[in-house]
Amino acid sequence: MRARLEQTLRRIWSGHRPLPLTFSEQLLYYLLIPVAVLYASLTWARRELYRLGFVRRRRIKDLTVVSIGNITVGGTGKSPLVIGLARELMEREVPVAVVSRGYGAVGRGSGPLLVSDGSGPLVGPQLAGDEPIMIARAVPVVVIVSRNRYMAARLARDRFGAEVVILDDGFQHIGLARDADIVLLDASDPFGNGWSLPAGRLREPLSALRDADLFLFVYRGTDRVMPIPDRLKGLLKAFRREAAITSGVLRMQVLRQAGGGDLRPLEWLSERPLFLVSGLADPGPFETEVKQRGGLVVAHMEFGDHHSYTKGDIEMIRDGWRSIGAEAVITTAKDEVKLVSAGLTGEEEPVWVAEAGFDPRTLDLLVGALV
Repeated sequence: MRARLEQTLRRIWSGHRPLPLTFSEQLLYYLLIPVAVLYASLTWARRELYRLGFVRRRRIKDLTVVSIGNITVGGTGKSPLVIGLARELMEREVPVAVVSRGYGAVGRGSGPLLVSDGSGPLVGPQLAGDEPIMIARAVPVVVIVSRNRYMAARLARDRFGAEVVILDDGFQHIGLARDADIVLLDASDPFGNGWSLPAGRLREPLSALRDADLFLFVYRGTDRVMPIPDRLKGLLKAFRREAAITSGVLRMQVLRQAGGGDLRPLEWLSERPLFLVSGLADPGPFETEVKQRGGLVVAHMEFGDHHSYTKGDIEMIRDGWRSIGAEAVITTAKDEVKLVSAGLTGEEEPVWVAEAGFDPRTLDLLVGALV
């Protein structure tokens, strides 16, 4: 039910629909517009209170804070960029930590929770959320989750000696002053239909882009990067003239055994019948790239974003890939966290994770601007 609703909303929110909306979709769209106007007004007023100084942003002494975020809902590659930046900074011997809200976690208190001290996850996805666990597994970095990002960043500095804190999905958390605000934009559909939630993809009105320091247009699953249209550059410069504008490629890099460390090249996908499993805000690019790599996608079982997989889901997945004769199950690093926790691993079954990352040029450019 949730996945079907998300699919309907993706069509309504899209700025590039291949087919016109159905009558029921149009009706839902018009019903959501008044709510979107109210939501946009509230989020605009909140940011203006900070911008005008009525509410103060708190700054942490001797700590560089870098926010990775976006202005739309849906995946633009925030967590892969956090992983890439953290890894690059560590290679340059810069003490770094990652702070996240831990979306999707349940049963956690309001205070900071240490997800990793640099040696891997210390808690499960139920307490930390899937993306912080994914980050903790991918790179040996301190990871802390908290609704209060200021307290988490202070902990990272005071207890772990961090000199740089990366805020995962931090653009809307404006209470903590930051030194750099990096905003990711989906190159294929940067702003959707232009409306704020729930009638569109925007988490805030476009005026929020006045606080951005760098705009990164993200091209997913391709080797080809198109020039950024002048009209888009002009729009962004109208909001923040001094902000840098660049582009980057986010694509699959390797296959890894779910819950393990065995690796396979992406060429292994070619001409093999595959069963895809994902719980993403927009699963389309994931499926498209698997097909571009030559995989024969015989089925794609889609769940809602940040889905918490149950034993019943695992049985459905097992029955599904076996009944259609798929050679392997392919999923994402974000989904792996909860799939393995629910009992689906690659040790006894052919479950592989398509790991994605940004191209080295993008990471070098961003790290060079920070250090």
